[in-house]
Amino acid sequence: MAEREERDWSNVVSGQIAVYKTDKALLELMDNLKPATYLFPAHIHASGDVSEVGERSLIRLNMLDYSKGTGDNTVSVYANISPEEAKYIYSALFNHLWEFDYPQEKIFGNPDKEGYSIVTKLKIVRYDTDSQGNKRNYPWFVEIQNGRGIAMKNSNGGRYCKKNSYICDKKASLYINDKDLFILFCKTDAYIRAFETEYAFRENRIGNFTSLYGLLKNEIQGAADRLLTCIHREDEEPMKKAG
Repeated sequence: MAEREERDWSNVVSGQIAVYKTDKALLELMDNLKPATYLFPAHIHASGDVSEVGERSLIRLNMLDYSKGTGDNTVSVYANISPEEAKYIYSALFNHLWEFDYPQEKIFGNPDKEGYSIVTKLKIVRYDTDSQGNKRNYPWFVEIQNGRGIAMKNSNGGRYCKKNSYICDKKASLYINDKDLFILFCKTDAYIRAFETEYAFRENRIGNFTSLYGLLKNEIQGAADRLLTCIHREDEEPMKKAG
């Protein structure tokens, strides 16, 4: 068997916004933001429009569980949230809510031969005290599940997972304190705001640069024409004197 080629990771550009690590697990928030189509620039974020080829602006949560070892023993799962959902979670952290519950379930993709589509589940909850009434040092619980389910359509055209059809293939979870989860989503909120500022005014900047380019082009052309006129006059003076 051929040896696996070594990759130089020092030059790989990462989309990682923020990361939290323990000796057993890792949670990272990744940039998967995409600008809206030029037809709807005020949307800022892509929302799956036809002209956006179905692309959506998202923040991806990746989680690794290496409590049973690394390599093939590592459990890797993911889930996506919208920029607005990321801000919603950040607002709960910013306002120091004692109790918080954010469940999410998505089913997508084409069904396999058995009729099952991809399912991702995300749970972010906070409990200030345990069942005994004691204050928790790590009150936040984050869990991601990846699995399969049979997709059903509702009256609005949306999709949901058929009851009792869900099969969990793998999952990972961790407990985290207020400060560390706040840092994760604070960085993410700042990154989203920077993205929104960039693309909200992008069309205006392009228009301004286009106008500036037009002005400069006219000025340069005018200066060139005046220079050529002066050169022609200088060439004509000796001829007039000679005549």
